[in-house]
Amino acid sequence: MRFFIKTVFFLLGVLVIGMMLWFGMPNIQKSFKPVEVISVTITLNNKCSVDDDSFVVTVPGTNLEVPFKKGVARIRLKSDRKVQLKSNPKYEAVRYTGIHVPVEPKMVLEADCSTSPRLKGIFGSMKDQFKK
Repeated sequence: MRFFIKTVFFLLGVLVIGMMLWFGMPNIQKSFKPVEVISVTITLNNKCSVDDDSFVVTVPGTNLEVPFKKGVARIRLKSDRKVQLKSNPKYEAVRYTGIHVPVEPKMVLEADCSTSPRLKGIFGSMKDQFKK
């Protein structure tokens, strides 16, 4: 009888720890999701004084650069990748580098030249972390 009670408490403890890890850490959940190739449609929200043609979408770690056509870029990527908004290399006078954003089937990337995208990313992640 005593062995049975210890076994039940041990299994209950393992279950509780497993549930805490599963629901408490999104990165663990992401590692179990299957990686699939998805079609990504990226819309540019251009708040800069330059044309949409001045920006491209890049995939960090690769040489992929996709230009915007009428404010929209389409690309097929694995679901675990990230994209980044950058200035088009054919225009050397414009310099812009956005933050890395995980891909979703429909995305909006914002080009705001009045605020640093890295600073916005830092404050955005802090806001998400300290939500009530």
